[in-house]
Amino acid sequence: MLSKEQIIKRVFISYSWTTLSHEEWVINLAERLVSDGVDTTIDKWDLKEGQDKYDFMESMVKSPEIDKVLIILDRKYSEKADQRSGGVGTETQIISPQVYNNVSQEKFIPIVAERNEEGKGYFPTYLESRIYVDLSDQDTFEENYEKLIRNIFGKPAYSKPQLGKMPSYLQEEIHLSHKTSILVRGFDAHASKNSNRINSLLRDFLDEFTESLKGLSFKIQKADNILMGKQVHDQIILSTPLRNDFIAFFDKVTKEEYGEFDVDIILKFLERLPLFKRPLDETNSFYEIEFDHFKFLIHEIFLYLIATGIKNENYKFIEELFYSGYYFQDKYTHKKEPSSFSDLYNYVDSFDAYYKETYSKNFHSSMADLIIKRIPDSVNKEHLIEADLLCFYIATMNDTHWFAMTYIYYDEYKPIPFFNRITSKRHFEKVKGIFDVQNEEELKRKLTVLKEKGQERRISYSGSFRSIEPIYSLINIENIGSTR
Repeated sequence: MLSKEQIIKRVFISYSWTTLSHEEWVINLAERLVSDGVDTTIDKWDLKEGQDKYDFMESMVKSPEIDKVLIILDRKYSEKADQRSGGVGTETQIISPQVYNNVSQEKFIPIVAERNEEGKGYFPTYLESRIYVDLSDQDTFEENYEKLIRNIFGKPAYSKPQLGKMPSYLQEEIHLSHKTSILVRGFDAHASKNSNRINSLLRDFLDEFTESLKGLSFKIQKADNILMGKQVHDQIILSTPLRNDFIAFFDKVTKEEYGEFDVDIILKFLERLPLFKRPLDETNSFYEIEFDHFKFLIHEIFLYLIATGIKNENYKFIEELFYSGYYFQDKYTHKKEPSSFSDLYNYVDSFDAYYKETYSKNFHSSMADLIIKRIPDSVNKEHLIEADLLCFYIATMNDTHWFAMTYIYYDEYKPIPFFNRITSKRHFEKVKGIFDVQNEEELKRKLTVLKEKGQERRISYSGSFRSIEPIYSLINIENIGSTR
């Protein structure tokens, strides 16, 4: 039941009956909007036998009760709009005068659902200059859908803050030093002035990051599996800006130009993360699902640490993450012996049913797909999958567990640079610590033993034709370190 405070937003979807798959795409979008609290009108649901379809269209477009009209643009819609043919042509005659007569008209939102061979969206003439939302690419769908839903509810991601006061230190004769509130943006300036400060900057950032994580705690609203899964999914999406700060910060920290840092600071941070998989207070009554978004985030965080290490060729950092002993903190268990990095592996499937219904697709892994969809522009997808595979191979070589759930998103015909370049002696010398070996012969022996004993069998998703290639299939054992 809606609360009295909840504002109901209503939209009408205008589209062309192009193909059955396009109609299903539109229906899926409409269902997603409804699930996110938008009262959505579409002919498939609301136009009944005996009604005048043109009167229905005009009433929807002109109704003051309709907050937004979403115009779904594909090739056929644009052609019909320009030619003024069919129902689309009629809607165009109704919509276009309102668009032309009011330059600032925000009621009509073009939605790009298809692009041409040049990668450009199909736009009818009267909408060519309008700002649009691009939902044509699955890789950016989630990000752009959020822009749409924010537009509908009038909740922009960025709002102009109130005008503040001039900093008091500008009125002082002596410049007062102060801590920046945005450590990611301030890192370059502070680290370049004094490289010895990198450890204090690292501690400050991780302390603030940990405090911010506490703000992501939530109580699940009991419902069916799909609606509870949606709550977990939404919490994961809510964590995106904080996670992006984490990635941006370590993309800077792991660069060679800033020198070495104390890896123990990061290890101690990682050791605290399991605390977020249970209530931080003394609460005894809770649901496991309430911590699934933290489990998802913990898994992602470790992957991105490895990925930034690969990106910036900070292989010593990766080696430390793989082979250090972790004294994980947990309120309910007290281990005396250190654990391995593989304890940071988490698999979350609580939002699986919601995710598959939302995208109308039976994914091998909804978690893996969401990880891929959430990759920020600053990170290469191949680096992230490479990191996932590297975790899997190192875990396998050391008899621990890590399933590289994103492997299926890597081009199976494309070589993986990290492994492909081990034929280079220079590259081998840089990465040998990651395999815990001192020379080429030692790695050759390790891989040969794996191959002979079959310890690295092919692992895959159930029902998938693709499997994770054994490491000895990626590395030409005889040619390790054979070239310059």
